[in-house]
Amino acid sequence: MEIRPLPALLQEKAIKEINEDPDRIAVDINDLRRWFEKQPHLAAIKPCDQWLVAFLRGNKYSLEKTKKKLDMCYTLRTIVPEIFQNRDPFDPIIQEILKLGVFLPLTITKAEDSCRVCLQRLGAFDPSKYRFIDLMKTIFMIVDILILEDDNFVIAGEDILVDLKGVGISTFSQWTPSMAKKVITIFEKALPIRMKSSHILHTPYGFEAAYSLLKIFLSEKLTKRFYVYSQKFDAMYEVIPRNILPKEYGGENGSVQQLTDHWKKKVESYRDWYRREEQVRSEESFRPGAPNTTQTLFGVEGSFRKLQVD
Repeated sequence: MEIRPLPALLQEKAIKEINEDPDRIAVDINDLRRWFEKQPHLAAIKPCDQWLVAFLRGNKYSLEKTKKKLDMCYTLRTIVPEIFQNRDPFDPIIQEILKLGVFLPLTITKAEDSCRVCLQRLGAFDPSKYRFIDLMKTIFMIVDILILEDDNFVIAGEDILVDLKGVGISTFSQWTPSMAKKVITIFEKALPIRMKSSHILHTPYGFEAAYSLLKIFLSEKLTKRFYVYSQKFDAMYEVIPRNILPKEYGGENGSVQQLTDHWKKKVESYRDWYRREEQVRSEESFRPGAPNTTQTLFGVEGSFRKLQVD
């Protein structure tokens, strides 16, 4: 079994909060592998141990929930090719988005067993030059790396810091009901992500309308974890301390440009992995019963036509 050992405090958190039993991990992974082999539409998929344990941890070691999320993970890699196909880091569009530094997980955590803080700078994204769907593709490329490499992200969870400075209504105009449903489904039902809190800075005109649309798709539990700040960030610093933040946010941990360079290089180093993963997806024609389609999973084109953003 090829799984990274955990630091002591993080291991303790895994045992207490997500039901991890170090002596049972190998057994659970083997159970998942046997389950894959018995699913006609997933039988060719052979994930690495680290990927499987991330899904177990993200589902607090419920085998049934883990299987359901893994099934959805590989289903969406078939059903949503606009996000999960053509993920070459050296594609010109992906290169430009990486250079913008829109999604930047911070390099250190508050403590050994703390959440990973991920900075999202939507104002760096120019909707007149790029498609929002390409931004989401790039973000999910980084999330895949976090699932494979970041035990804090998987076990302790994610605190997301969303900076909306410079964001205009044109950015939100690309946040359609169809895209919202797909993106939220990926986050909530297809990946081992445990969002602990979301901190939103510099909210622009039009934010309330977009936020109202977002809340339609969020669970009540997630909705309660959103915090919106005006100009003073003192309350935020109690959760996200200055020593882990870049200097542009009153912090002491390098700069946004350094973070951007770090993640651009990291994503580029995964080029071969992304290429291989494009073939790792469900074969819906082999699924017992009816195959999943965009319409059966989302049904958004017809269902949300009456929704309008004022």
